[in-house]
Amino acid sequence: MAVYHRLEWIPGQSPEVARAQERSGEVWGRVAHMGLTPCVKAYRGPLPSGARGIEFRTDVEPDPDGPPGVATWTGPRDGVVVEGDYAKIAVTVLRNGQVDE
Repeated sequence: MAVYHRLEWIPGQSPEVARAQERSGEVWGRVAHMGLTPCVKAYRGPLPSGARGIEFRTDVEPDPDGPPGVATWTGPRDGVVVEGDYAKIAVTVLRNGQVDE
């Protein structure tokens, strides 16, 4: 299972959202710029040292045609639920780097 991360500066990735992602075990996404359907977006690989964001794993394979270094999950399809304007995938948050320690 691969590791992915989302950075705090991404619109919609506030510390409050990161806490909700930990509690719910879900990451959500909206329609991407110039996109047509809702999708979850993340960067491939672990959260960089010192970066603010979340690091997670998921059993759901990303879309096969994503840009280098970026993972997207477009739905609806197995593992990607679309509800209204949002796509959702189940995740396990490995690290929440958006909490102040």
